[in-house]
Amino acid sequence: MRYLATPLLLLLTAVCQPVFAQTTAVAPAAGPANTLATARYSPADTIRAVRNLFGLRSKGALGYTAAGSAVLAEAAVTTALRPPGTSTGQRIDTNRDWLFGSAMMGYGLLRTKRFGKHRGEQIIAAYEQGEPLPSYVRRRLKPKYFRYRPF
Repeated sequence: MRYLATPLLLLLTAVCQPVFAQTTAVAPAAGPANTLATARYSPADTIRAVRNLFGLRSKGALGYTAAGSAVLAEAAVTTALRPPGTSTGQRIDTNRDWLFGSAMMGYGLLRTKRFGKHRGEQIIAAYEQGEPLPSYVRRRLKPKYFRYRPF
């Protein structure tokens, strides 16, 4: 009950706060914000942004795959060296390692398939032929990927 009291108290406090209407002040006309939807980029800029996006996403995929394989290796060694009369707690810990390691490994392999180097080159080649970018790539492109990266 003690753990339930804090969220309920925070919810009650948030609900009881007075609500103020927003003023209708007019913002100065400074022109449209420079977002990805309003900005116009050349095809070369778009190709560079796609390469930046795939480079960053593939590094993350490599990290998940490496961490998952390390956890699976540790679980395999623990399972192989475990004596037959092991306590239930140790078996649960090993099972948790198997589950967590396989989940990380699966997520890393999924990201490698979706954002791998080979897949990125396929998308860039298709874009150079005049096809549009896939929706999952367009959705993830942000203005930061269009900037030159420092060396």
